[in-house]
Amino acid sequence: MLLELKDINKTYNNGQPLHVLKGINLSIDKGEFVSIMGASGSGKSTLLNILGILDNYDTGEYYIDGRLIKGLTEKQAADYRNRMIGFIFQSFNLIGFKTAVENVELPLFYQGVNRHRRHELAMQYLDRLGLADWAGHYPNEMSGGQKQRVAIARALITGPKILLADEPTGALDSKTSEEVMQLLGQLNQEEHVTIIVVTHESGVANCTNKIIHIKDGVIGRIEDNRAHQASTFGTSTIMK
Repeated sequence: MLLELKDINKTYNNGQPLHVLKGINLSIDKGEFVSIMGASGSGKSTLLNILGILDNYDTGEYYIDGRLIKGLTEKQAADYRNRMIGFIFQSFNLIGFKTAVENVELPLFYQGVNRHRRHELAMQYLDRLGLADWAGHYPNEMSGGQKQRVAIARALITGPKILLADEPTGALDSKTSEEVMQLLGQLNQEEHVTIIVVTHESGVANCTNKIIHIKDGVIGRIEDNRAHQASTFGTSTIMK
């Protein structure tokens, strides 16, 4: 089991206590492509932040690859994120004054990889995502779909075991959204990266092979969506 949550609770105390997660139990195997679906305020983003070691939980147990994630120092948490987890955000979170290739290189810079090697690897990932010709362009010179592909390349460059995507199509039009979800599906199928997508859109959730429904901080039904996912992807190929 790659990810396991046991009776996870989380309360925010901003004046009035807000019990956001209420006894979450969840297991995700290596190589799964999962969506966590719920309306605004359902707790899905808080759950993603806990999965990504961006936020702490109050009670319960959270394990990654058998290790209990609790009480880490900020440095330990950052090291674990950098080695294990790649992040994709709705707003791309690219650095505006850095080119596409410089944005993709950034995680390797923090790992201490030398300049030549990180540039070489970044170019390989941009090429795989069809963006080699855009390596020297800045984010404001690219479309939303291109920016999200740069963000995906940046998330993948460290070889993470887990890819967490927070509303990855939220800033994209429907055609580009479909392309991005196909790309994530192919990454999952071809490279067996475990991918967890948080979304409020059923069309996005239907691209994954398991849909976890969350409402008012509680997990409801969990759908096996593999038959629908297979018909969604067909035989098209985005990855080179």
